Amino acid sequence: MGALRLLGLAAVIGAALFGLSANAHAAAPRVSAVLDRDAVEFGDPVTATITVFLDRDADVRVSENLAPLTQLGRTRVTEADRGDEHIVTYTTRASCLDQRCVSTTGGKRIVFRPAVVEVAPNTKLTARWPALAVRARVSREDAAKVQPPLRHDATPPPVTYRVGPDTLARTLYVVAAVLAAAGLLLAVWAATALRRRRRLTAPLTGLERALALAREAEQRPPPDRRRALGLLARLLGSRDPRLAGAADDLAWSAPAPTSDAVADLVTQVERKVDGA
Repeated sequence: MGALRLLGLAAVIGAALFGLSANAHAAAPRVSAVLDRDAVEFGDPVTATITVFLDRDADVRVSENLAPLTQLGRTRVTEADRGDEHIVTYTTRASCLDQRCVSTTGGKRIVFRPAVVEVAPNTKLTARWPALAVRARVSREDAAKVQPPLRHDATPPPVTYRVGPDTLARTLYVVAAVLAAAGLLLAVWAATALRRRRRLTAPLTGLERALALAREAEQRPPPDRRRALGLLARLLGSRDPRLAGAADDLAWSAPAPTSDAVADLVTQVERKVDGA
């Protein structure tokens, strides 16, 4: 009976020690560093991932340096729980954009500095990156050629137009001619209007006033016709003696000057005045 008690106690102690050992092993932090590819060409992006496995209550800080690669954007951090274990993942995109990534032979093997992981309170781990092979995109032989070969056709595509240049030019010429004609017509109209306005607003000369009175006298009694013709004769004396004499003769003619006779004389004088 005593032996059975001893065996049971030993089993309990062994199970407790095994559980403590398992918990201690599960809580021990660990880290891995991987690249999504082991070989790239110059300028191609590569994804670097650091995964840290630690206890849920622990804090972690990661320091990484992917030089000579150039980091593309910010590092993305994700967290997840699996049982009593906390998983933190750091994902970084980088690309070889520096001459340090290539060599004169056309390719280079890059070895990165290990990533440093600090887990509170006093645990420090390192994770080594796998080496990355960077291949040059152009061989030395191709680069030395005057016209190096291209992977794709470098001939520019044929030019296309929504409206052909010749058609557009002819259309613009027609539009320009129409606009020029419209501008000319507008200028003529404006000049004519200005001339009319000046004629209307300018004061009448003595001869113009006499002609206007003679026109009005055509429909008035004979005495008014005689007076209008006498005035016209006096104003025409120095300009046109012939017409002045005709106006004077008509003014004092017998019988009295008719409307038609006055109109004919006034028309002659107006033609003479406009043609002067």
